[in-house]
Amino acid sequence: MGDAMVNELRPLFEAAGPFLSLYLAAEGDVENAAQRLELRWKSTRAGLQEREVPVGVLEAVDPLVEGGHTAGEALAVIVPVDGTAYGRGLAARPVREVLARWGAVPYVLPLLAEAQVPFVAVLATRASAEIVARLPGGERSEHVEGEGGPHLHRSAPGGWSQPRHQHRAEVIWERNASEVAEVLARTVDEVRPRFVAAAGDVRALQFLRDESPKRVAELLRVVGGELPSMEEVLERAAGLVTDEVRGDAEALRERFTQERGRGPGGLAAEGAEATLAALARSQVEVLLVADDPDDERTAWFGAAPQQVAIDRATVQDMGESLPVEGRLVDVAVRAALGTSADVHVADPGGAGPRGGLGALLRFSDEVTS
Repeated sequence: MGDAMVNELRPLFEAAGPFLSLYLAAEGDVENAAQRLELRWKSTRAGLQEREVPVGVLEAVDPLVEGGHTAGEALAVIVPVDGTAYGRGLAARPVREVLARWGAVPYVLPLLAEAQVPFVAVLATRASAEIVARLPGGERSEHVEGEGGPHLHRSAPGGWSQPRHQHRAEVIWERNASEVAEVLARTVDEVRPRFVAAAGDVRALQFLRDESPKRVAELLRVVGGELPSMEEVLERAAGLVTDEVRGDAEALRERFTQERGRGPGGLAAEGAEATLAALARSQVEVLLVADDPDDERTAWFGAAPQQVAIDRATVQDMGESLPVEGRLVDVAVRAALGTSADVHVADPGGAGPRGGLGALLRFSDEVTS
């Protein structure tokens, strides 16, 4: 889970509930996608109105649906009771055409499940480069135009002048690459990507690697030669993103299995009660949670993120006079984000903690005993 996504979602949990959490299939690549999305929302809106969701909340969704078919495979909208809407497109196809919840805690697992792997892509020629930073919340791009001129390409004038022409070309290429490397380094420092997917002229890429500082050069991964467009570079980078996500998930599963096997001294918690207890102690480093839309188990929470438990009485013992009941996994995510823990969203049918909820811990129970 990237820092950018955490910063986007944290204010949602600071707002007063209840919340409308809405996920609509957008289907932007089909005919009449806009009309299909509007009809889907119209039907859902009527049902929510019957459930007495405030009109102000529903009206906050209306402008986001208009044009929402261009947002991706799905449109995600979270609206607290005050009507301040948060909307974002999702690249992944939703498990259902419509998923709407009206509850005490926002349901953000589909947002967290997005591939949170920030990266930078570069398409370089000997004279210029296009740089795109792909982030959880969107992307930013920059074009770098270097020096051109008659000496940009190696010519073959013949005779004694050829080395001189070649040297001039090399100087210009190196100067251009230095300018690109400067912009790329600035972008990398701002974005903190997992990798830089690079494509383009082979000599330009070599100069770019040579001119880049070590922290940038180590991130460069060549995904192709002189590709026709940045879109193709981004498509190839998507494969690297998939590999990163798969590797992260496998590493977490292995670590969880290992720590669970160590028994009481291990840095793992499994099951709802043990995981919530660890969250209450700010003990969780990574929350492991399966996103099962049919899971309607509940838990209780208070104003502070650490005030969480399976039962109401325990939260009252923590000093909260008016505990609130919410969906278990959403309460756990709220506590995790509020205590600076990471969240890993797992496939409900895959390998993971029993009961769909677990955690990797910062310190063991033995330290607190």
